[in-house]
Amino acid sequence: MAKPLTTLVEEMLAGNADGTEELRIYEFEDDTSAHDDELIDRLYQEFSAELDRVQSALSKKYGEPVRRGTEDDETIPLNGVCRFAVWNIDGTELYVAAAHEDRGVPILLMIGIDSGNGA
Repeated sequence: MAKPLTTLVEEMLAGNADGTEELRIYEFEDDTSAHDDELIDRLYQEFSAELDRVQSALSKKYGEPVRRGTEDDETIPLNGVCRFAVWNIDGTELYVAAAHEDRGVPILLMIGIDSGNGA
């Protein structure tokens, strides 16, 4: 059973080390599905809605994000970021991001922290 989101975030913040955790992943079954534009559009909508739910839950605990966007962000170590939100918690950046680097590679919803110290 997956950990509750708040428990996961508290453990990540307590760990004092940069890192990411997978919240959701979609792996394409084959090349045909990886090139199905309707499927990809539907998945982007699903991942976007899930990011909204996570952002809402995190905002209840940590306040509104300090920044949001629809492109890559220097804090987030993922390629192909399509949406993200970042919170600053006592000098550590907490982020949630949806990413899809290219056709054929998985679509990801990740959460992570960047302590700013390169750990």
